Amino acid sequence: MSWIGRPETPREQLWLWKIGFPPVRAVATALLPIRVEGREHLPADGGYILVANHINWYDPPAIEFALGIPIRYMAKRELFAVPLIGLILRGIGNFPVRRGESDRRALETALRVLEAGQPLGFFPEGTRSKDGVLHRAKPGIAFLARRSGAPLVPVAISGTPQAAIRVPPRTDIVVRVGPSFTIADLEGRALDDQALADAIMERVATLLPSHMRGVYSR
Repeated sequence: MSWIGRPETPREQLWLWKIGFPPVRAVATALLPIRVEGREHLPADGGYILVANHINWYDPPAIEFALGIPIRYMAKRELFAVPLIGLILRGIGNFPVRRGESDRRALETALRVLEAGQPLGFFPEGTRSKDGVLHRAKPGIAFLARRSGAPLVPVAISGTPQAAIRVPPRTDIVVRVGPSFTIADLEGRALDDQALADAIMERVATLLPSHMRGVYSR
């Protein structure tokens, strides 16, 4: 369904996102206000990887609503089999991944997104944290960082599990963006993929409240 757009499609041509995102964002953030800190750290152009913690199903749209850009996320392939949901996910730039196994096709798609100069959203833990704290990153983020050479932007999100529609509205969700960096900033010594993934995730941990840092607490 190339007519709906591809993950590497430029923002200007991602017509479903352009039409649907502004009104949906306006309604969502009116009902569930989001506080954003550090948005100025986003690179002005070129592909980059937004690396974030994951505590709730609402995290991907909340980050996208907070930053106002079409972030290209991997989502579990089962969602794309649901007719309307799959169409919407593809139409706003997302692509499927087989969770729990090495999915080379999804990784190659992620590399194409970055080569096309688009922002890629990535949750290194691989799934939602059920206890709300950081769990050890999987090495896939190291593979992407090394193969792409793209800048990494740490993002910490909190409050999505507690967020609810309230009168008057209350800001439960906080999105913090840290300074971008590259793996060259981390490799003072030779790091294997797991050590590099841990070093990347530590940048996310520093943006989180101390009680959410989990295995990356110091």
